[in-house]
Amino acid sequence: MKFLRIIFAAALMAVFTCGAQKIDPITQAVLNGYSSLLEKNPKDIETLFERASQYQQLGMYRNALEDVKKALEYTPAKNTDMREREYTLLSGVAASLDDYETALDAINHAIELKPGSYINIYNKGNILLELNRPEEAYRVFSSMQSLKSRSQEAYYGMARACIRQGNFSEAENLMKEIESANQTSPLTFCRLGNLFEEMNQPENAAANYIVAIAMDNRGNSGLKELSDLSSRNYKAAAMALDYAIEKSTNKPMMLLLKGRLANQAGAYPDAELSFSRLANMPEGKTPGVYTALAESRLALNQLPDAMEAINESITLEPSAVNMNVKANIELAMQNSRGAIADAMEAIRLNPNRTESYLTAAQGYIMAGEADEAIKILNQAIMAEPDNNLALLMRAYTNQELAGNSKAAQADLNRIILEEATAFPDITILAVARLKAGKKIDADAGIQTAAESLRKPEDLYWQAVYYAQAGDLEKAKTLADQASFDGFLNKHLLQSSHTPWLNLSPIAHLIK
Repeated sequence: MKFLRIIFAAALMAVFTCGAQKIDPITQAVLNGYSSLLEKNPKDIETLFERASQYQQLGMYRNALEDVKKALEYTPAKNTDMREREYTLLSGVAASLDDYETALDAINHAIELKPGSYINIYNKGNILLELNRPEEAYRVFSSMQSLKSRSQEAYYGMARACIRQGNFSEAENLMKEIESANQTSPLTFCRLGNLFEEMNQPENAAANYIVAIAMDNRGNSGLKELSDLSSRNYKAAAMALDYAIEKSTNKPMMLLLKGRLANQAGAYPDAELSFSRLANMPEGKTPGVYTALAESRLALNQLPDAMEAINESITLEPSAVNMNVKANIELAMQNSRGAIADAMEAIRLNPNRTESYLTAAQGYIMAGEADEAIKILNQAIMAEPDNNLALLMRAYTNQELAGNSKAAQADLNRIILEEATAFPDITILAVARLKAGKKIDADAGIQTAAESLRKPEDLYWQAVYYAQAGDLEKAKTLADQASFDGFLNKHLLQSSHTPWLNLSPIAHLIK
């Protein structure tokens, strides 16, 4: 049971911390090897194909497209096996680039070369769905039954095609076939969840994802699907999880999942309740649970309780993550010396976490120690030259504490050269423009973003900009609207001290 909990917790962390895939040294060495071979023989079709496949796995689709097209150009027509593999790869790469016409043409060529390919026929049906040709897709999926009787993939594709045509009753019949085809597989319930989502039944979708999670001893199936659904519709996921918590024989796992999803969605009261219940169970007395509990309490501005939770976590495991969370709680309590000590310990435990450097810098800024703040921000920027938050903090320190306007302007100019498409990056860019004397551009950037980005957290970050720009009435209106719409991070609203990125100018106006 303990092993299962560890696996499940690890899987959860993978879901909630995923990001852009980076090229690790081993993969880079493999790519370099392919390049060396191609320098010697640019028409080496096997190497071109393998490098294209590697690029596809890395999400470098343009590179993959170039290689696979070259491979097809150099592959003789008589080498049908290789050309079938290349057309299949080309279809997948084109689909990843949303070029579904090319993807369809390529998969048709692949099927001509290998008519009985089950996977290629299935992929063709999916491409036709993306092209909004559900009638054709239905026929393609249906043909898979001749290759494999009672094919769950065929039923699934046919059901999706029916939903696209608005034929929900037939889709529901096919969903019964999907379940009866394999009632013991977590994948079955992931597929049913997907179909319920397409039918705009998020509560039923969430319930099926939870069944998949509960069935999979490895703790992988359904996690990403439920997480994605929760990011779009937390209420539906929460309702399904509440039912599961009540009925499940494995309440700790469901409470952990509810807490993680609630924190991710900014539903901090739900997160705090879930982690509090979990911490009172033998299975929940772990560093990860106490740290998550501390984070949710920090977001709710329950600072003494947050400190109690993080101290429990550190007693069990004094990790860099835990020490940095404690340092952030100290910052919220305006204890600069405690924040510095804890953040520096986090750096000692793991020198590769930029977050800890920024926390330590905030402590030094709060203490008015400009030289120490700049020194540690220099280290952070050396490690991540494009970290705009670090650049903004260094600009603040030089401008407000060290009196070095020239150095501050240099960092602001570096930020201004970047683009931003989401908050808080948009606010960082706007504040940099503001402090660089480009208020018209700063206002325009925020106003453009405000036209389409209206989630509660977006409203909060707009309020931050206007607070820093001196338009306190507008900042207060946006902060109130963010709270009314469900922004529950009271720490950011009331006790955040991040330089040039806080609501302190309107602190006296916020209840």
